Amino acid sequence: MRTTRAKVLPWHIFLGLYTYGLAVITAETGLLEKLTFLQSRRNGSKHCPESMIVNGLGLGLVLLCGIVILTAVSPKYHVVQTKLAYSSDTK
Repeated sequence: MRTTRAKVLPWHIFLGLYTYGLAVITAETGLLEKLTFLQSRRNGSKHCPESMIVNGLGLGLVLLCGIVILTAVSPKYHVVQTKLAYSSDTK
């Protein structure tokens, strides 16, 4: 059971981070679509306050995503796994 968990753990981490990255990309695409709609209006300027807020949200989301992924793959925060030795004789 433990060996199976140990073998599957890297794939579990990869798939979790991959899913998280896809969610961030989806959010960024939604923000880009919002900016496109803002700029497609004939009377809207490219530097309106609403577009500045959307740009700030996009940059904040990218920075947060980078911090989360860096923390997840950083060896500083990994738990050291030790082997458990079981004795065959119980006294």
